[in-house]
Amino acid sequence: MKFFELFLPQKDLQLIWRLIRDHGRKFAPRYAVAFIFMFVVAGTTALSAWLMKDVVNLIFVDKDADALVWLPAVVIAIFVAKGAASYFEQVILSRIGNRMVADTQLRMFNHLLGQDLTFFQKLQSSDLITRITMNAQATRQAVNLVATSLGRDLVTLIGLIFVMVMQQPVRCLICALGAPVGILVPTQLVGRIRKVAKNEIHSHAAIVKTMRETSQGIRVVKAFTLEPNMRTRMEGAVRAVERLANKMVSINAGVNPLVDMLGGFAVAGVIFYAGYRTLNYNDTPGAFFSFITALLMAYEPARRLAKLQVSLGKACIGVGLMYELIDAKSKMADKPDAGALRVAQGQVEFDKVTFGYEPKTPILKGIDLTIEAGKTTALVGLSGSGKTTIMNMIMRFWDPESGAITIDGQDIRDVTLASLRQQISLVSQDVFLFEGTIRENIAAGMGNPSPEAILEASKAAYAHHFIEGLPNGYDTPVGELGEQLSGGQRQRISIARAFLKNAPIILLDEPTSALDSESEQAIQRALTQLTERRTTLVIAHRLATVLNADQIHVIEEGKLAESGTHAQLLSMGGLYSRLYEIQYAQKDQEAV
Repeated sequence: MKFFELFLPQKDLQLIWRLIRDHGRKFAPRYAVAFIFMFVVAGTTALSAWLMKDVVNLIFVDKDADALVWLPAVVIAIFVAKGAASYFEQVILSRIGNRMVADTQLRMFNHLLGQDLTFFQKLQSSDLITRITMNAQATRQAVNLVATSLGRDLVTLIGLIFVMVMQQPVRCLICALGAPVGILVPTQLVGRIRKVAKNEIHSHAAIVKTMRETSQGIRVVKAFTLEPNMRTRMEGAVRAVERLANKMVSINAGVNPLVDMLGGFAVAGVIFYAGYRTLNYNDTPGAFFSFITALLMAYEPARRLAKLQVSLGKACIGVGLMYELIDAKSKMADKPDAGALRVAQGQVEFDKVTFGYEPKTPILKGIDLTIEAGKTTALVGLSGSGKTTIMNMIMRFWDPESGAITIDGQDIRDVTLASLRQQISLVSQDVFLFEGTIRENIAAGMGNPSPEAILEASKAAYAHHFIEGLPNGYDTPVGELGEQLSGGQRQRISIARAFLKNAPIILLDEPTSALDSESEQAIQRALTQLTERRTTLVIAHRLATVLNADQIHVIEEGKLAESGTHAQLLSMGGLYSRLYEIQYAQKDQEAV
């Protein structure tokens, strides 16, 4: 390891060793076959240089007629073998690289699915997209660079050096004089490459971010005439990538002239020495031509090896960002002994729960709350009071800092996340639809439900009528983020999805917020059917939605302020009563 640190920073070497450990065992047999073909390429290259001595001496000096027959035949055989080996080497390495990229992307994506919501709040989607595309490619680049450099270029160079040494050792010493410069200069460039490569990745992420926001927010862009702003942002990101790419080219290009210059000095020195030997000692020209052929053939592998440090330094930036994502630990992982949640009744209890998204800034402050089994419980309060946080914590998107949340007496931290969420249906005000058909969105996460089950769920959600009126019915594409449907239609599909899941616990977060009055009445009937004999927690700013709830809890600044039925809370004359008066005063004014 210490020897390799002369050429690459320790951090890069650790990343490469980790890549080899992660993928080496799986791909070792295929790499072994590829190495065999690489050795054939290296051996035939060295052999072709070696033959130049016999070509010159036997044919051009000794005028051997037999050599004129067998030497070209040998050369043909050598280059046929070299071409075939080169083909199979490239095919094998490409297939290994493609599988490595695919496996890495799946590994990264599966790891992302296991992360908690805090992780996605910290990392932007554009950054994640860039990492799972560009950085995964860096794994193939890094491993294949090491493989081809060691298995082909280095072995080829050693073979050619062997030919040169056997022909004339003194000439090899002349060529070796420039080697230290060819090693030290690229080493100095690695630091600059790392900085440029990292900035280039961030600039690519900025392009993805601008494109995503433009596509998904096109209505706002058009409505507020933000086209000039978006053009400016995109131009800035694109020009940044261009500048960094140009800088990368300049740095990379600096290695080639260096190798060319050193190669020129080496060739000139060899010509001078060979001419001197020929003029003064009558050396045969065959050895010289064999040597010079080997030297010229060594040029390309030597140049690639000289650039190896720079190329690996760039690849290691992407590899490092990839492992940074893979190494991120989720706080929501299952305990080793976690069992499945067993729901008999479905009673949910909060026992002195305290929680804050930021340290020392609690959102919930010692909440004691019971959501009765088989009944409808409502949460009301001002925006930011903690209602949605309570609902999110039942889904275990976050864990309490202190206290506990139980379902039928089972702490939800002691059960598997999958079993917990399988027992809960969520209907949110922010309806998310996946790209695909209406049928696929209703059935999302339900495996392969029957068409009859999907139809029944749609009818129960009062969605069947509008779906039938669409051009392709249930097979109508919803578009990106459901843009082909209205807000009310998206909400009904979300409710149909909850009907199909048929979970014992229902969470309703402003389920009718996107509906007009007529649609709201229909959906209220559907929700009444959905929540019947199920444990239901509903959040609503419009108090008319929760008038018939079995229990209403008023949340104020992260604390439980009031509890009771609608009539009981009105009689208290507290926050609920004031909210009710304000809403109905506004309603009366609108009616006038």
